[in-house]
Amino acid sequence: MMNDAERRAFILGMMTAFAECVTNESKKLALSPPFYPGDYAMLREEAETIAREQAIHLWYEENEDIPEAHRLNWFVLYKFPEALTAYRALRDRGLNPAYDFEAFFKVLSYGVAWQEACRDMVPTFREWRETRCTFARVLLKPGDWPVQKP
Repeated sequence: MMNDAERRAFILGMMTAFAECVTNESKKLALSPPFYPGDYAMLREEAETIAREQAIHLWYEENEDIPEAHRLNWFVLYKFPEALTAYRALRDRGLNPAYDFEAFFKVLSYGVAWQEACRDMVPTFREWRETRCTFARVLLKPGDWPVQKP
């Protein structure tokens, strides 16, 4: 696992990239990489600066539904309030992206179209490939991702 300075730079770098996607409306909403609750203090100020520079909003997801011993938090990045409303509606149903990622696909996916007839478009993968969670390998202790549902 990286040291705190490297982890901070990695998280904020990924947040910047996702913020640009949200700003330019290729994503409705994005999540920062997951981080430990104790990391919030070292991330908050710069995360707020990134959001301000990219003209988007942040919402801090504290994940109280994840057991404290394994809790990971993240920032939700969004431009339009309805995107956060859609995310929170899923959370209010008891769903969590850490456990139920597929339920969040529509609000987190790329290929968002805002023009007329956009509701007729269905995002799909051209080819599915097995991937590994790089962020988990470099940011988290072994065994902390994926989070196990209680």
